[in-house]
Amino acid sequence: MESTVDVLMVTQLNQILKDNHIEYSLHTVGGCSCCGLKLCCHGQTYDQKALLDIINKYLATKWLIASYQINDPTILYIDSKFNRKEK
Repeated sequence: MESTVDVLMVTQLNQILKDNHIEYSLHTVGGCSCCGLKLCCHGQTYDQKALLDIINKYLATKWLIASYQINDPTILYIDSKFNRKEK
């Protein structure tokens, strides 16, 4: 992970989820977002791809992109769009 989100961005993302009636919240891992973001479900589950699309729509305005950790889909990595290699 090469990029981070600040506390205001996490707050804004959580408000977007709340406004869309999505029962999830994002939290920083290890006290700072440079370790990743933890995705917590607080009720009804939501399609993982659709959830990531909503998060990435916001992050795109900051030139960032999120992806799920391969072995733990509750952890999001945040990368700069400038440094990301296309697969």
